[in-house]
Amino acid sequence: MVLKGIREYSQLALVSSYLRRTFELWGYGEVVLPTIEPYGETLRGGTKFAYNNRFYLIKPDVTSRLLRNYDIDFGKLYYIGEVLDGGVEGRWQAGVEFIGGEPAFMTAEVLSVLITALESLGIEEFYIDLGSLEVWRRATEGIEDFRETICRALERRNFGLIEKLPLDEEKKEELWRLFNFRGRETDYGKLARILGLVDDERVFVDLGTVRPLPYYRDVIFEVYSPEIGRPIGGGGEYSFRGRPAVGFALDLRALIGLAKVRERGSRRFLRGISSFREARKLVSMGVPVEVER
Repeated sequence: MVLKGIREYSQLALVSSYLRRTFELWGYGEVVLPTIEPYGETLRGGTKFAYNNRFYLIKPDVTSRLLRNYDIDFGKLYYIGEVLDGGVEGRWQAGVEFIGGEPAFMTAEVLSVLITALESLGIEEFYIDLGSLEVWRRATEGIEDFRETICRALERRNFGLIEKLPLDEEKKEELWRLFNFRGRETDYGKLARILGLVDDERVFVDLGTVRPLPYYRDVIFEVYSPEIGRPIGGGGEYSFRGRPAVGFALDLRALIGLAKVRERGSRRFLRGISSFREARKLVSMGVPVEVER
């Protein structure tokens, strides 16, 4: 078990190094957050504990931590780390946050970062589904009392919940079309603009896509691999202290199973009396080295 764990965490480090390089090439800077946060109702996830008559959380959700603790006018951030969901075994995630730009443009850039991040790992077979909360808000105007049920039906992919509602057949037919719509063309201008900006055949509009997180505002997305029967990542638009923002998080353990990467570059092997002096020069130039005894 120990050896298996060592291999897994070595692979985790290797995959993280590829993602880190991709994020930085796009101009995103790494943010490292403390392990423990004072408890707050707006924080998501984390393992709760008490200390000196106060409650704290260990490794809660990163986006909710940024929303609570930091005031950023404009920024491009990324993170790689573990998130806990109430227990002791966490989820390893890598994600980016783009804060303070024009929403459709930010979403297109974040999706492009996501695509190149996966490609950097040798993952070419994937698809991204875009959804829109605003489309569903418009579709449920006048039937606000049923929005919670309709949202639950979307989360569960169970139209039967909507079928049971006391709605006329015309409205049910409209909701059915939205519920099952998936394609590369849409009448919703914002999604159409995002598709045009990203310009990748692996990105689709799927109006049945929802993400049950309270801070999302309109466009949400999920990324899938045909090798795994669940999302390997996802994200969307949210409001960061009154400013628009977009972000995503990737499941690193899922990526380990999909990635086709190995340690970069050829390593220079050195031996002799001046080996360490020469090694320092090479490392300062970014050349991998190994000094042989």
